[in-house]
Amino acid sequence: MMDHSSFHKSKRSRELIESVKFGIIFLSPYSFDSNPIEKSWANMKRGIECNILNLKVLFDTFSCFFKTSNST
Repeated sequence: MMDHSSFHKSKRSRELIESVKFGIIFLSPYSFDSNPIEKSWANMKRGIECNILNLKVLFDTFSCFFKTSNST
């Protein structure tokens, strides 16, 4: 089983797989919108890109995304 990466779809990949008598089954297409964690990562990456030149702000950006509760 493979995803839809371009090298998985290449002629050479298909030839190698079929040469050892295996078949190919592709996973269903990925949907960014159906995976909520992707939106969180996208927001974090956007925050990093906007603040990459300022290390203090970069540290604060990471701290914001990885903040944990200390309640007992």
